[in-house]
Amino acid sequence: MNKIEQATGAELRFVEPKAFKESFELRSGPGLMGKLIFGSSMGTLATAETASGIWTFKRVGFLDPRVTIRVAGKEEDIAVFAPRFWGGGNLELRDGRGFKWRSINFWSTRWGFTDRREMPVVDFIPGNAEPGLSGIFKHEAEVKVDGSAWSLPELPLLIMAGWYLMVLQYRDSAAVAATT
Repeated sequence: MNKIEQATGAELRFVEPKAFKESFELRSGPGLMGKLIFGSSMGTLATAETASGIWTFKRVGFLDPRVTIRVAGKEEDIAVFAPRFWGGGNLELRDGRGFKWRSINFWSTRWGFTDRREMPVVDFIPGNAEPGLSGIFKHEAEVKVDGSAWSLPELPLLIMAGWYLMVLQYRDSAAVAATT
């Protein structure tokens, strides 16, 4: 697996090799930069792996929902994402630094992290690279990293956490559609 930082300025893309498997790869060209794998199609526990680390993500809580982020195999949260009722939310790192998760465009089809000054860090542009029916059931996206964000030590974590949040949004939208 290659380090994400080695792809500075190159295109990054999340791909879903097999539809409905909820296993995603972060790629830069042919190079594998990371993986995000959900434990089951119904649960919210997922494991993210990059050359910089392995983390677990899990949505917890009903009245006060949040996503906990931990180093794999550890019990201590290294970050917590707190969603806002109308969308978006805040990701707080253990050291007190934080990032905002917000819609990047009017239609809320693009989402991303900004720093506390609202400067862009990373955003996700959904869409399949493969034209035709083969990609219709797959969740994929281009990942855009702002030029100054490539030097952030937490960039790999932000990219993986952002894609986790995107997949949760896809799942939640599908659940709402199924009930109406």
